[in-house]
Amino acid sequence: MPDSNNYWTRRLARQGITRRRLLGSAAVTGVGAAALGLVGCGGGDDDDTGGQPTATRPAGGASPTAAASPTQVAKQKGGVAKFTSAGNTWDTFDIDRSRFTPVSTLFGWTNLGVVQWDSYTKGEIGGALAEKWEQPDKQTIVFTLRPNVFWHDKPPVNGRAAKAEDIAKFIQRNVAGKLRDGTDDPNFYRKSAFQVVDKVEVVDEKTVRVTLKSPNPFFLNTLAGAYAKVQAPEAIDAFEKDYANLKPELVIGTGGFILKSFKSEGELELVRNEKFYKQVNWDGVKYMNLFTDQTAQLAAFEQKQLDSFTPTQNAVADDLLKRYQGKITEYKQFSANPQAGTYYGGAAPWNNPNLIGAIFRAFDRRALVQSLLQGNAVLSGNVPPTQAAFTITEKELITFPGYLEDRAKEEAEAKKMWEAGGGPALGEIIVDIPDIWEGLYSGGAALITNQLQKVLGNKFSAKIEPYSTITTKIVKQEYGNGKNNIWYGWITEITDPEPSLLNYLSYNSKNPQFQQFGVKIDKVDQLTDALMQEFDIAKRQEMNKEVVRELIKNYGAGVPYTLVGVSRIMRWNYFKTGEIVPFVTSHQAVTEAWFDQTDPTWQGRPA
Repeated sequence: MPDSNNYWTRRLARQGITRRRLLGSAAVTGVGAAALGLVGCGGGDDDDTGGQPTATRPAGGASPTAAASPTQVAKQKGGVAKFTSAGNTWDTFDIDRSRFTPVSTLFGWTNLGVVQWDSYTKGEIGGALAEKWEQPDKQTIVFTLRPNVFWHDKPPVNGRAAKAEDIAKFIQRNVAGKLRDGTDDPNFYRKSAFQVVDKVEVVDEKTVRVTLKSPNPFFLNTLAGAYAKVQAPEAIDAFEKDYANLKPELVIGTGGFILKSFKSEGELELVRNEKFYKQVNWDGVKYMNLFTDQTAQLAAFEQKQLDSFTPTQNAVADDLLKRYQGKITEYKQFSANPQAGTYYGGAAPWNNPNLIGAIFRAFDRRALVQSLLQGNAVLSGNVPPTQAAFTITEKELITFPGYLEDRAKEEAEAKKMWEAGGGPALGEIIVDIPDIWEGLYSGGAALITNQLQKVLGNKFSAKIEPYSTITTKIVKQEYGNGKNNIWYGWITEITDPEPSLLNYLSYNSKNPQFQQFGVKIDKVDQLTDALMQEFDIAKRQEMNKEVVRELIKNYGAGVPYTLVGVSRIMRWNYFKTGEIVPFVTSHQAVTEAWFDQTDPTWQGRPA
């Protein structure tokens, strides 16, 4: 479809993101989507670790230009990178059982996966704990362990060398989805994605052979996912029952940084792993708990106590660019986390299509874009524009109920549906709002509830909750299932350039993850079944678009997307990175990010 028909590519091109970059790896054969649960935290700002800029705007507002390649100056060692982290957004230090963005970011610093995304924009997967792999046939993958990789020197692992057995046990644990005592645990969120595995064999001390039940286009993508990080088996034996206590000694990896200290309110300190197999440039990484305090973030950034800053107010961003012309650079990218409100549609009250349709249409998405994000966002269907080659254009999206430009029609139809479904008799509806979302978008909870109350008539009351409470309710099907409640906020970050596997895991009724939302759509089942067997990426692109259409016709199927933010990231010019993309990139920043200490802006930066 021509660019003129796609609002996202037109708008982002004006903001400095080209269509080529927007499509990224979508045109590369074989990319897939990692499995994850649909709850998350943070708008992507807490993982401002970056890579090669998609585009830049020099301070002062000049036209977007390609950023200078970090390779033009030799990468230098030194400096502690300083960021801000979302506070109290941690569920567990058992990465196999987490789905919180800050956890995946942390483990990107500390732990290697079997393989990893070397480039999201090019769709390239490279070696991590496995140095290389071979596929002698479509159902067999043979991994060769990387030499000279050692676990962090913490008990009970004590710095031993990594073994092929570590890879095998990681895969086997996720296939089983069981705790050490044999108990099935629904918190193994990637279990469904690992069910393609038939057997795992340790061939020798350096080699692991994985046999799949059938040819699968997505297994390597699963292993490259942000949450697919290998943990030491003896650490799991020792800490499995204790991982929710969030102590730094429980995080033991083979990655480039070692977690030295941790406070759940969002204060972390990591130091360089001197035994890492590649050069790690920064001496360490430090996170401060300033995520919801824009005034404090601004002050810290101006004093170079923070190396980057993402203002929520355009006036603040524009003022910084003017005052620090030539010293800071603006980068624009989609937020990692779309926004949505979810419910369980497998039982009353939300199994009534009229009720879920009414709520879906009552959300004024354009008002949210303008009021919450000052226009720095785009409308989103169930596959966001982050994965543009696999989703419908905005020109088509705005023809569906919920996205119409005729707001009066939306509201009138929503009210009719609400009354037809018996909505007025439900009484008060509780809307849980994540505390850090409300902290960043002060007044956002009132905006959401006022929208719904104005259109539907019932009293909608916001309840501010931590993400840990919200995710527990989702797993227990407590948004609905006889309860008059929903929630709204950031959902789990996009972790893969392609949505095929995520669509299968979230919306195909055979999967455990589907039970959290429970809106069965026969055609979506058929399409997602077919996606899992389709090796032709062009066909998968069209099939995913059909999935989006069917989901939106059914009012989001339990996950009514609204928007994706576009972050305006400010960085001091000494801060050099690899690619900047709307994914968790801490694993890339381990070796790609560095500080140019010869740049004039480095002067005056506190040690």
